[in-house]
Amino acid sequence: MREREVKKTLSEHLRADGFKLLDVRYRSRRGIDIEALCPEAGPKVYIEVKGERSGPNPQAKRRAALGEALLQVLEVYDGFSVCAIALPDTRGFRSLVARVHPPLKALGIHVVFVDEKGFSHLGPDSPTPLPQPISSLRHVLCP
Repeated sequence: MREREVKKTLSEHLRADGFKLLDVRYRSRRGIDIEALCPEAGPKVYIEVKGERSGPNPQAKRRAALGEALLQVLEVYDGFSVCAIALPDTRGFRSLVARVHPPLKALGIHVVFVDEKGFSHLGPDSPTPLPQPISSLRHVLCP
């Protein structure tokens, strides 16, 4: 999935799940991609979205995408808001995220994997680096 598809799928699901979307950036290259509020006046949620990139050396492109996403999330990280990275649900991204699961977990960063069938989640409370299928983002992103 390309970044635009991941962003569209995720933002539609967030809205349907009761989140208040404050901003979804489709064209801007600066700033976090999705800003939302959890239902029932919960915390602010920041989500940086990355998609598959075409061209040679896909592994290097995935590494660069994840690095960029981490930098964006760390720039808004305040210890109170919920921070997440959304990625296409591919074997390459799953493998890469599994390798950096301990520091993501320590920082409280969520990872949401997106495909045409739905979502999988890897969060700070996940006991293993294996993403679990979820039906609601509200239950994993909102305390």
